[in-house]
Amino acid sequence: MCGIVGAWLQQPLPQKSLDASLAAIAHRGPDDCGSIRKNGVVLGMRRLAIIDLETGQQPIANEDQTVHAVCNGEIYNYRELTRELKSKGHVFRSNSDAEVLVHLYEDLGESMCERLSGMYAFAIYDSPRSRLLLARDRFGKKPLYYARSPGGGILFASELKALRPLARSAGLELKISEQAIYDYLSAGCVPQPATIYEGVASLPMGSWLSFEDGAEQTKRYWEVDYGHTEHGSYDETLERIRETISQAVRIRLRSDVPLGVFLSGGIDSSVVAYEAARHTGASLQTFTVGMDDEQFDESAQAARTAARYGVQHTVLPLKVTPLEGLLEVVRQYDQPFWDSSAIPSLAIAKLARQYVSVVLTGDGGDELFAGYRHHLAPWAADRLTWVPRLAFRAVSSTVRALRPARRSALGFLSRFAAGFSLSSGARHIAWTTDLLREEDKREIWTGSEMRPTEDWVETLLPEGLSALRTHLHGDIEINLLSDMLVKVDIATMASSLEARSPLLDHELAELVFSLPDAYLLGRGRRKKLLRDAYRGIVPHEVLEGRKMGFEIPLASWMDTDFREILHDTLGSETAIVRTMIRPNVVDDLLNKRIFADRNWAQIAYAFLILELWLGEFGH
Repeated sequence: MCGIVGAWLQQPLPQKSLDASLAAIAHRGPDDCGSIRKNGVVLGMRRLAIIDLETGQQPIANEDQTVHAVCNGEIYNYRELTRELKSKGHVFRSNSDAEVLVHLYEDLGESMCERLSGMYAFAIYDSPRSRLLLARDRFGKKPLYYARSPGGGILFASELKALRPLARSAGLELKISEQAIYDYLSAGCVPQPATIYEGVASLPMGSWLSFEDGAEQTKRYWEVDYGHTEHGSYDETLERIRETISQAVRIRLRSDVPLGVFLSGGIDSSVVAYEAARHTGASLQTFTVGMDDEQFDESAQAARTAARYGVQHTVLPLKVTPLEGLLEVVRQYDQPFWDSSAIPSLAIAKLARQYVSVVLTGDGGDELFAGYRHHLAPWAADRLTWVPRLAFRAVSSTVRALRPARRSALGFLSRFAAGFSLSSGARHIAWTTDLLREEDKREIWTGSEMRPTEDWVETLLPEGLSALRTHLHGDIEINLLSDMLVKVDIATMASSLEARSPLLDHELAELVFSLPDAYLLGRGRRKKLLRDAYRGIVPHEVLEGRKMGFEIPLASWMDTDFREILHDTLGSETAIVRTMIRPNVVDDLLNKRIFADRNWAQIAYAFLILELWLGEFGH
């Protein structure tokens, strides 16, 4: 696990700029630092030593020093690839997972990505061909940002904070993108591949970029395919699911440093912990968050699960100072980031790092196996196509007038009915976000005319699929990629902790993607496939328990701990958001005169994060 940076510019990159860039991501790799300069190309890295502690330094090269690589992440199938490459005559100098990159590139070029199993973002410089290759893993677990310099060069980094020193040296002005802010107000994050800066992009998930002779070519080598369905027997499918998850967990246990599992009271992490215990035995360490607020605390149930598995279990008491946590989110996340669970995520990663360097998580289970409540909306929509859209609009208007709590049955009905009458892009936003809809933004936005966020979402959603499959596709391409995975990567790497997600194994995903809708949400039962696969294995109270999620009492904090900073920042006449949003709207938000019938706390928090971030980094 590392952080990487690099550039290929017309003028040599000053050493102080490279040093500043690497220093900005020292938290991603506190164990080592390395770089090379060759033919105007600069590759740099910070290393968190996980595999091959003695000889795994980077940058790493092939036998004749003509191909060099830096890699952030882990190549899980490196042992199998190493054996294969050695049988073909390649000579290895280390036992590192990253060394397979240079030798596999020699044999396959960019097609090498299709052979890799892992989470990674890497850069390879091929000096004989004078070519730079950047690549990112299938789900985009590891970040990689890049930009073209004014002179036609290219620069890249694992985090935007590391890209800033390179941009200054290259003469690239990092200008805030109004479109990114406009999209943030609906999505709660800056949806990839865009970034908060104009001219800076995130390499798309499952893609590679080739830079050669001053020209770039980008290609998607893997993407979600919900179009093909298999219809094997249900019992056979359950067995295949267990076998594939077991293999995904097994290969992610490869580590030369202490490793553990984040175990909540939920299904996903309980499945991962069970499979990890099968492979490691009683030496496995599991960790659970202990929270003071009982409505968010799952530690007792998780402890019972750990006892059943016979593993070593630790409860990490979560003590968060709300204001400090808020400011830490602004400092660590390179862009405005609304997901308030980032606050406890940063705190718990810091605690876990005292025990281990690697943790396995249950991330991705909801997106793969249809585990969120909002997945019931497209499932129902597939069965109610005969109902006129006008009828749903009438239901939505009637229910909204009652101002139901968002998480109540009536609140869910209101959102479902509203979404059903919309286009697929607007529907996805309505069903997955607590923030602003397009009609909201049209009324309050005073900046330049923007492309509607829902139109961009529409371009990502495939046609000709069921509403459920279309919605799941959007979950992965938008919510998982730009929210969940960003949250976990930044939160864990801020404390030099590596997080691995077995349920986002691409072979498991391809299996799940091929299954009929009824296997995922049979009779409207969320996460049916995973529950049935581990029935009698994972405790019943976990399989049938209420989904809690990793949350904070945000509504309470907005009225107490965050109230002063909220009014001091947004209430100021010099607030930056007032240059984009009608000032009277900002005042009405502060005084709860608007959005009181919606999730006011989430909307106010999104504006607070935006203002704090712009005040810190927007100039």
